[in-house]
Amino acid sequence: MKHADALKIAEELVECLRPVCTRIEIAGSIRRGKADVKDIEIVAIPDLTPVPRPRAEFGKPIPKMFKTKLDAILEELFQENKLQREKDGEKYKKLIIDPQEFGVDGEPWGGSTTLIHPVKVDLFLVTPPAEWGVQMVIRTGPAEFSHWCVTRVRNGGAMKNTHRVQDGAVWLGDREEKNPDPSTKLSMPEEIDFLNFLGLGWIEPGEREARWTR
Repeated sequence: MKHADALKIAEELVECLRPVCTRIEIAGSIRRGKADVKDIEIVAIPDLTPVPRPRAEFGKPIPKMFKTKLDAILEELFQENKLQREKDGEKYKKLIIDPQEFGVDGEPWGGSTTLIHPVKVDLFLVTPPAEWGVQMVIRTGPAEFSHWCVTRVRNGGAMKNTHRVQDGAVWLGDREEKNPDPSTKLSMPEEIDFLNFLGLGWIEPGEREARWTR
């Protein structure tokens, strides 16, 4: 689909989910400014404030419990046929939007009158121990750049040989651990923190490309 159509749909979905997230942004090929977009990719930090237990009413079905407010609002969108659910994990959700059928207030998603095919949305959730800066770089891509960033220098990548990416964060130590020591995790709240750690400095999303050395 055209970039303008994808951006409009992504922006509407982001605004719909923003009240139940502490941070949410568009990533992927839309952010990189690609003329043609295959899927919409969004990165979000869900509000993890406990959801109050709904009160059961006599004679009515027991209300469904939700782990997060994001899960609750997504369920509403599913029930209203504004979204379809393909995958619904705690860290990753694949959603489907039909621009013509599942619009807002009777209007097609993004106001598009040209899109006729369902649009896939990859929603990546940044929850502990993941770090926003690491995830935004990886999910902005492109895929080859992301792969290069997490590959160690000795293998031609950008990652320091003394560190690793595990569970969406950078840790001291070159081997994955089942229960890593929290003190060995590096804080990277912003993309620039991860890019600086790799010795790259800021790179505009549309200019990111792998620089394999072997």
